Amino acid sequence: MATPTIASAQIAALEHPITGLEDRPALSAADLKAYFDANPIQLMQAHNRLVKALTGTTAAANLGFSATAGISGDTIQAALEHVQQQLTDVALGSVPDGSISEAKLSEGIQYDLARLPFIIETLVELQSAAAKIRPSGAQFPLMVYVSSDDCPDTVKDELSTAALGYYYSDYVYDLGQQLGWLCKWKRQTMPSEAFLGKQNITEILEDEVTRDEIAELPAVLQLIQMSSAVYRAYQASMEEQ
Repeated sequence: MATPTIASAQIAALEHPITGLEDRPALSAADLKAYFDANPIQLMQAHNRLVKALTGTTAAANLGFSATAGISGDTIQAALEHVQQQLTDVALGSVPDGSISEAKLSEGIQYDLARLPFIIETLVELQSAAAKIRPSGAQFPLMVYVSSDDCPDTVKDELSTAALGYYYSDYVYDLGQQLGWLCKWKRQTMPSEAFLGKQNITEILEDEVTRDEIAELPAVLQLIQMSSAVYRAYQASMEEQ
């Protein structure tokens, strides 16, 4: 049996209106009682159909709804389905347009959203600054240690090679400046501006001017001589003149 609809419970008119009876109805007692009971029975049946319609699974689809700015649909069922879809979209990280306005958010979230452009701008600036950071000065502590009397002879070759950044010259910066610090630390002749401006040992050896200058810088020459690999490269570059 089909579930009654809300519309089927509507009563347009009573089937047995009392005003339709004559002043002295020509009815038996049983018929007169049945006539008077007919209207309440009609109301009861309509009421029961309405209860079934409202408690049935299709009730929400038959109840009207006035669409709002954030929820569409002309029935409660359609509105609920729209809300459910919005919740699903939020869970998946996609907030539908027009479903959650800024006014519905807490003051704290509104404040954070207002600051978001500034935060992004600051982050970009920090990333740009971080990209410019260079490990300048990383070789100097090794230069000092390997040039001191405390450094064991067994590790001087490896440490001097590392101090000169020979095997990883692509990641060495301001080596000429650091070698200048070494000369100053030992209170010896300082390199030229051209020498100080070299970034790594390869640049120093490839430039004839700075390569020849090494012989006039005892602290630098001593450091190069302690590294067998760099000293061979130095000698080879001298022979190419």
